[in-house]
Amino acid sequence: MNKGPLIWQVGEPNSDLRGFHDNYRDPDTVTRRVWTIGENGKPMDAEPWPLFHVSNADPDGGYKPHPYTVRFLLEELRAPAFRLSIHYIITTPRTPYVAVNVNGVEGKGFLHPAPSADGIMKPKHSLHTTIFAKGTMEMIIPAEGMQIGWNELTVEARDDDPIVHVHNPQAVLRLDRMADAAGFYYDWMDFEALSALPDQTIVRHRVKPSILYRQEGEKLLERVDAYLEFGRSYAGEPLEFAVSGVNGREIRIPLRPAACQFGHAAFSFEIEDGEGPVSYRLSGSAGVVPIEENGQFKRRRKWQVYTTPHVHTDIGYTHRQWEVAERLCRNLDKTIELVQAERETSKRWGYPPFTYVLDSSWALEEFAAYRDENRQAALKDAVRRGEIGVPSNYTDLLTQFASLEDLIRNGEFSDNYLRGLGQRADHAAIVDVASASGSLPAVLEGMGVRYLVHANNQDRGPFRLNGNLHHLNPFYWEGVNGGCVLVWLAKMYCELKKVCGSPATKETAAKGLQVWLDEFEHEQYAPDAVMLYGQDADNTDIDPYPIGFIKEWNDTYAYPKLIPCDVSAFFRYVETNFGDTFRTVKGDQGAYWEDGVGSSIAESIMVRRAQAMLPAAEKLDSLAVIHGEGAAYPLQHYNAAWREVLLYDEHTWGAFLAGSEPQAVLQQDQWKVKKQMAESAEGWGERLLLAAATRHSLRWNNNGREVVVYNPHSWPLSSEVTVEIARGEQVVDPLSGQPLSLRLLRETNSQAVVRLWVDELPGMSYRRYILQPAPARMLSEQVEIDSGSPIVLESPHYRVAIDTERGRILSWIDLETGVELVESDDPHGFGAFLYARGGEGTKLLGNHADKSDHGAELLGDFELKNVRCEENVTSAWVSLSGLVPLGELTIELELFRKSKRLDIRYQYAKQETIATEAVYIAFPFKLAKASVLSDSQLGWVNWGRDQLPGACKEWLPLQTAVLVHGAEAAVTIASPDIPLFTVNDVVKGRWPKELKLSGSKVYSYVLNNYWKSNYKPSQGGLIRFAYSLTSSDELKLDESYRFGHARRLGLYGQRMSFQEQRKERAPYLSDGGGTMAVIEPSQVAVTTIKGARNKDGIIVRVQEISGREQHASLSFPGRRIQRAWLADLLEYDGEELQVEPGGSVRVPVGPWALATVRLHFA
Repeated sequence: MNKGPLIWQVGEPNSDLRGFHDNYRDPDTVTRRVWTIGENGKPMDAEPWPLFHVSNADPDGGYKPHPYTVRFLLEELRAPAFRLSIHYIITTPRTPYVAVNVNGVEGKGFLHPAPSADGIMKPKHSLHTTIFAKGTMEMIIPAEGMQIGWNELTVEARDDDPIVHVHNPQAVLRLDRMADAAGFYYDWMDFEALSALPDQTIVRHRVKPSILYRQEGEKLLERVDAYLEFGRSYAGEPLEFAVSGVNGREIRIPLRPAACQFGHAAFSFEIEDGEGPVSYRLSGSAGVVPIEENGQFKRRRKWQVYTTPHVHTDIGYTHRQWEVAERLCRNLDKTIELVQAERETSKRWGYPPFTYVLDSSWALEEFAAYRDENRQAALKDAVRRGEIGVPSNYTDLLTQFASLEDLIRNGEFSDNYLRGLGQRADHAAIVDVASASGSLPAVLEGMGVRYLVHANNQDRGPFRLNGNLHHLNPFYWEGVNGGCVLVWLAKMYCELKKVCGSPATKETAAKGLQVWLDEFEHEQYAPDAVMLYGQDADNTDIDPYPIGFIKEWNDTYAYPKLIPCDVSAFFRYVETNFGDTFRTVKGDQGAYWEDGVGSSIAESIMVRRAQAMLPAAEKLDSLAVIHGEGAAYPLQHYNAAWREVLLYDEHTWGAFLAGSEPQAVLQQDQWKVKKQMAESAEGWGERLLLAAATRHSLRWNNNGREVVVYNPHSWPLSSEVTVEIARGEQVVDPLSGQPLSLRLLRETNSQAVVRLWVDELPGMSYRRYILQPAPARMLSEQVEIDSGSPIVLESPHYRVAIDTERGRILSWIDLETGVELVESDDPHGFGAFLYARGGEGTKLLGNHADKSDHGAELLGDFELKNVRCEENVTSAWVSLSGLVPLGELTIELELFRKSKRLDIRYQYAKQETIATEAVYIAFPFKLAKASVLSDSQLGWVNWGRDQLPGACKEWLPLQTAVLVHGAEAAVTIASPDIPLFTVNDVVKGRWPKELKLSGSKVYSYVLNNYWKSNYKPSQGGLIRFAYSLTSSDELKLDESYRFGHARRLGLYGQRMSFQEQRKERAPYLSDGGGTMAVIEPSQVAVTTIKGARNKDGIIVRVQEISGREQHASLSFPGRRIQRAWLADLLEYDGEELQVEPGGSVRVPVGPWALATVRLHFA
């Protein structure tokens, strides 16, 4: 059919929709009802056409019609026909039809949305929907319906199915807008002239077998929907629809569509279930034109839809944290009541009409604290029956910010709860959080967790949209360095309502399920079952209404069968019956939402310190138990400490209005609690590490005050340690009698904080130093320098030239290889502090099509104020102070003589602002063909190779370090404080599907306030962060692991007073120190030594760090291991290990893997 001229157009093809009025949340903000077309073919009115066309079923639209009219002028009427095309987007379950009225004559237009394949999500609200489909409704209007002069064409979204009205305005607000909205979005709409009338009266027919099956006695009947689209006026002549291939019979169905001048007609019929394709023939005539259409269709799958009713847990966001706790407890109260009432139906069906699924077990902890024994017993009974599903995870973590032990400890609370019921969690949930660590599969597998439901939010995290991995559902996810879990990648949560309506009704579900299940109706999807994850939104009351809906649905339809379950039942069913068809993907998902930790970087640094201190304290405490009589491991203290860490790791930072109304009490109260979590985590770490070290330091006699230094790592370490001594004291090595070189950091009236260097302290060892009066006051050699000239620092390993005026490094030469490591031509400079100003209204704030692509302005300003340079026998350092945007900056660069290491430390006294901002530190290297790696909780991720499709690319996570490996050298940047970095450029807000992640320039991504919800919108005060750098001529991942972890937490020192009357025993007999454990080889690292959760022995966890299989040897001088067992990460025993004659044990450890061992000592 030949096109003619375009008469008018509303919107632009394939635009970002900014030309429409976004009335989705409040439909009646569009008050205009008529738009007049100007000479350019576009509406000339100031108020744009509505983006969302609500139907009469929309509660926010008041359940009333919303007709919108286009008024346009035809100066002549030469075209024989015209075509209206509405290009639409469907995101809600209740798809309307379109009533089109042209100059008083009406025709119906039916929408046939199909799953979108382009991955372009617009408008922004669609980032949160389960249904996302697109289509074009075309309607041919013969010229007889038009007139010369002004014409009016009115469009109305109409719904003739029964509607459940909700009249309470507060109840309407409580409904999920993604589920209760009824209507369609406009992509664009146009009206064009045609050069000829169609030859046929029926220009298109569609025969669509539906998903709906009904049982009638012995017969299983499937509904088939058919549609006719007219190209000419139709007088209502009789037609016949013949269907063959239905159990060998032909069925003839007489049709009598209503007469119409233009539009579409629809009818439905049922056919018996059977095998093979179904053929059909449409015949008849319209006027003198015969109608003969033939085709085939295939019956739809008989679907089983596993529903998982749940309320999403945000510890905060909608309400204050402890109000959320009670709300979730009340949901459990209500659930107990509901499941008990439905147990008779459960017996009849063989599955319950209602289950409740937790997405974290934090609510169980609160329930145990605030409910009596009877209510707790009822809850446990429901869990035992499978009526309440409990995931492995205690909280919904930001898994890339979490440490290895965080990930493991996150599974302990659920396990404690379920173990008492004789159960174990076999599934975990990531809900809302967009992406996850590539180490998670191995950790989950190590905890006995086989399944993961990932209901990810695409706002600021288009993992699913950019990667389309949901098209592989369900799929096996293999971690970068091992482990595998079966994943269902849901399109968000609250899916029951987003597909079946809010309130859910049979009529709405018939439409919503049809559109949603179309996504799975293809040969690559083998199962006959799918999962609808979740029911209700964040922290709301659980809605019992869907129980009646599910009963009515299953009484009406044989298929799709709605099966409420505990998540695991779905996975078990599909894996058992279809597991051999599932595909496997391998890689890391990136750190989309972890950029939010940079919104409160000072508090995040506190928690990173706690993440390092707690395992160190656990090791020292456990060694104190092993080597001490009558000692016990303070399990309750560590449980309390890890709880604070996990609550900070949890993905909720503050209120939904954090960005728009930062002074709201709701936000202020929530941030106060979140900040306390960070402070408490750090406080616990400091307390427990001090207490653990003290348990050892009080086990020997001395002749006076001393300094004791501990190495909590399992490898030898040469490093500095900071302690406080009295003014006028020196630190003396008791074996050599020589004083140690000290760097004075600060003094009070009586005390001095000093830093001393300790050489080669073996792993799991301590060293003692004597405190004596110094013959003269301590002084570091000070050198006056000209601040206008470059300063050169040199050690046996490096030569570093510093541009003091610009606050950056000009040159860094590895003297062992002669390689220059710094790219001197870089416009920013090595170590440069960069302030990114601006970005409001741009895609830096979110992956929304209606935001601009303009990024931030990058400022490298540094106005030098003073310079200080000092040195002693262990190091030389330069301190630069100056002004930078929004504050003052001190940069200290230190070069060590006894270690191949360069430290760069920053102290930023920052003014607080809500203006959009970010801070980076630039590290441009002169390395050819460089690859970029960072360490995950297990092993390393090569970011140019190891990502899953759709993974976050603009910023990347690290646990301890970034490694840039080029042809000339491999450089490790340990970043103990800042957990994010970028490659080649700063964050631009492009949300790319592809990005080059290899190269020789990286940026540490220090802080930002790019989130305008949840995360803190501003930060200020004194922010301290540091980096340690080292280089080698080849890639040595085990050395980089040890370097990075030693910088997260180095040696620990404390001052001890005079003590006597101790009964000394090994390993506390030597005046110089002792070794408490020996773990070999160095390619195996001890991640923790801790008291067993069930108080049965000591747990040792080791990690292989070189990528090659090892056999780790564990021994404890002075103590013999009596028995040993391999265990999983939750300390369930496996194979018993043979103990060597000397009382040691050898443990097999796979490449990058963990091995957990339970030890009993003689």
